[in-house]
Amino acid sequence: MESKFKPRIKNCPASPSVVSTAPFHDFVTADSLRLITGKVKNESIAIDEIKRFTLYLTLLRLMRLRGRTDVSLGSVSAETGISLSLVEEDLIMNNLCMAGQKALQINGLMAAIEEILGYRNETESFLVGAGKLGTSLMLKENLGQTDLKIVAAFDNDYRKIGNQIGSIKVMSPDKIIPLAGRMHVCLGIIATPSGEAQYIADILVAAGMKAIWNFTYDDIHTNENIIVENTHPGQDIAEGYHKLINRLRSQNSIL
Repeated sequence: MESKFKPRIKNCPASPSVVSTAPFHDFVTADSLRLITGKVKNESIAIDEIKRFTLYLTLLRLMRLRGRTDVSLGSVSAETGISLSLVEEDLIMNNLCMAGQKALQINGLMAAIEEILGYRNETESFLVGAGKLGTSLMLKENLGQTDLKIVAAFDNDYRKIGNQIGSIKVMSPDKIIPLAGRMHVCLGIIATPSGEAQYIADILVAAGMKAIWNFTYDDIHTNENIIVENTHPGQDIAEGYHKLINRLRSQNSIL
């Protein structure tokens, strides 16, 4: 049976290899910069640097979605319109590359820039699927023993969109990618009906999620850089969460 989510999700890539053709700098908005400014860990970084690093990160995300694994400093300069000398200076001053280095591994550079901008948020998540299980999770009936907070929920059922479950408003799945770009959440929870998980996982990956907590019985296939933790009904929720977070933190330390 064809996924009921697919016809209603608009302007979202069907898989991580499909991206918008809009210029990447169009995704850097005033709102996103205000959010970033309040989260940066390096208090000495100036607003102009924040803008540049946000452009670097947006470009790297698009390159990774297109299948790239490394990037040259010349490409970063050409795509962002920032001079090569300034790109190199930004990266060297923040210990992201060495003088004379011509190319960098995309995943490692993304992780480092996200750390600088304060993007790594391991205690907030998006949830897709506002049915019985999703509602239970949102009301913390099953998450009470963890530190995880669901900050946004999504469902394709028009009867649920706009409803408030606890303190969380249910939205259409076409809001996942733009919201993820603003809120910098790195964990997505899937609690959809059978047959929907892979499609939703593709959207979460395209939105920049680094980990997926799968509560369905569907098998999820992603690239090797995305962590997937499967927890089925009856299994220990807290144990699954701690396994997921430990894997995420371990990956972050390696990157």
